[in-house]
Amino acid sequence: MKNTLLLIFCLLFISAFSQKKYQKEYYKNGNLKEEGWLINSKKEGYWLTYNRGNIITSKGNYSENLKTGYWYFYHSNGVLKEKGAFKKGLKSGFWKSYNNQNIKITEGNYINNLEDGFWYYYHPNKNVSEKGWFKNGLKTKIWEAFHPNEQLKYKALFENNTPSGFWVTFYENGRKESEGNYKKGIKSGYWKFFHKSGNLKKEGRFVNNLETKYWYFYAENSILEKEGHYKEGRKNDWWLFYDKDGNINHKCQLHNNQKNGYCLIYNQKKLIKASKFKAGKKIKEWTDFSSFKKENSLNDLR
Repeated sequence: MKNTLLLIFCLLFISAFSQKKYQKEYYKNGNLKEEGWLINSKKEGYWLTYNRGNIITSKGNYSENLKTGYWYFYHSNGVLKEKGAFKKGLKSGFWKSYNNQNIKITEGNYINNLEDGFWYYYHPNKNVSEKGWFKNGLKTKIWEAFHPNEQLKYKALFENNTPSGFWVTFYENGRKESEGNYKKGIKSGYWKFFHKSGNLKKEGRFVNNLETKYWYFYAENSILEKEGHYKEGRKNDWWLFYDKDGNINHKCQLHNNQKNGYCLIYNQKKLIKASKFKAGKKIKEWTDFSSFKKENSLNDLR
């Protein structure tokens, strides 16, 4: 009897200090913002949230103020946005997300709020856009990406969320778009880029993701358009530019992408004009080679 009385007393004591109430919060326009149970000022049990238009934006359970169990989230038009489970406030297990037209855009697993395991991403036409592995929220191992028409865009390696090793990318028509090496997510070494026709577009070296040394650029018909030097991603030294027949049209000295030095203009392979620039501004011009030679050293044209 004494034990029974003691138990009743304890329950009454606990309930006296465990305040449970149903909470509702409103926007300034009077519409409901959220509602659910509070126990000792902490969210507990089932809760609903709404946008200003009184459309549900989320619903699910809390335990001691942390999301738990299965939750649903919605776009502003009421269409499902994502769904999945929480464990102690963190995303856990299999999740799916959708655009505002109810088309699936991602699906995969979470561990402690981080993507982990194999994931799928989708185009609006429902075809796969990407698929591959995550570890602790970072892309790892082999990933494949696809154009909306299901044509392969690339199949390559990631390490700690960055591209690694030799990559080849493709256009929607299946022709090669680019090829070259990544080192810790940065373009490095010799790269080639291609027109959609498959013909070479440009080629040259990268260091730390910046163009360096000598580069070549080509038109769709494979005729050389221009060539010249890069330094840390900027055009420097002599650059040569060609006409549609592949003949030199003009050549200029550049510094940090600006004309800086001499520019020589050609017509039918003959020099017809020369100019001198400083920081992109023309400071002198010659229309015959004899006067140019009198005022300038030809060694400056090397």
